[in-house]
Amino acid sequence: MSENNKVLKIKRRITRDTRQNIIIVLALLVVMLFFGIKSPYFLKPANLAALLVAAVPLGLIGLAESSCLLIGAFDMAPGMVASLGGVLWTMLLSKYGVPTYAAFALALLFGLVSGLIAGLSIAYLKMPPWMATYALFQIWKGVIYILTNGEAIRMTTFASFKYLGQHKLFGTPITWAVIIMLAAYVILYFVFKYTKLGRDLFVVGGNEEAARNVGIRVNLCRVFVFTLSGFLSALAGALFASRSGSGQPIIGDLYAMQAIAGAVIGGTAMTGGKTNVAMTFVGVMFVVCLQNGLNMIAVPAFYQHIVTGVVLVLAIVVQTDRPK
Repeated sequence: MSENNKVLKIKRRITRDTRQNIIIVLALLVVMLFFGIKSPYFLKPANLAALLVAAVPLGLIGLAESSCLLIGAFDMAPGMVASLGGVLWTMLLSKYGVPTYAAFALALLFGLVSGLIAGLSIAYLKMPPWMATYALFQIWKGVIYILTNGEAIRMTTFASFKYLGQHKLFGTPITWAVIIMLAAYVILYFVFKYTKLGRDLFVVGGNEEAARNVGIRVNLCRVFVFTLSGFLSALAGALFASRSGSGQPIIGDLYAMQAIAGAVIGGTAMTGGKTNVAMTFVGVMFVVCLQNGLNMIAVPAFYQHIVTGVVLVLAIVVQTDRPK
């Protein structure tokens, strides 16, 4: 076989998606190397472990967004669902005496119900996804401020509340929250890759009419992804509350769009039909590393917004199909 034929054969093996994934991983490594050069602390094991801990809420909300984007829909509500999930856990425990993990379960149940409301509104009332979820965003934001008056609920005396987010495992900075996040990624990786439900979601995102024609229950797929999004968002908020030792009313404004950025950087198509759970995690870590590194080298916050926006634009450009 000639040298040219060998090259052509290798190129055929490397699909467009694979090339994109390689670019994203290399970009993450370049960013980490850059900040490692600029700051002697960035690549230290303690900071890398801290990055994983900090990535938990963004990682779970990013997973929620990638699930919705898989069927071509935006979920605008995860940030506020996360905030209210954390606030509910703190209030049920501190003000109403509900046992710690019963209150935790009720906070997650709220996320399920919120996602179910969104999914049913979209599937059966035919509301546009952005409109249905933005309405929930506004409703939950109002509820949060009614419950908290805009102030954090401190949990200084509740050791059990802080266990998932602050208890360090095996003498490392890694907490149970990190394990829960990674477990969520592993579970959804297998669901999307190896189950009929996962295959159905890809078909719905790729061509909804074709999905209906082959008997896929499109409406149930919609309800599933938004219910899943609500659950993961509430889980993210509860784990953030456990780590910070308080119920914070404002985390929704911090994480929602960053989570979409992480999902898109990781290769999730904004038009539906394409996602990669493992690469979503890479995209989330890219966003987290970028923020941590910019903070470490003392870049002002308003410049950080510009950098994040530019990176998101570049990620979309890399993934956009263009005519040859």
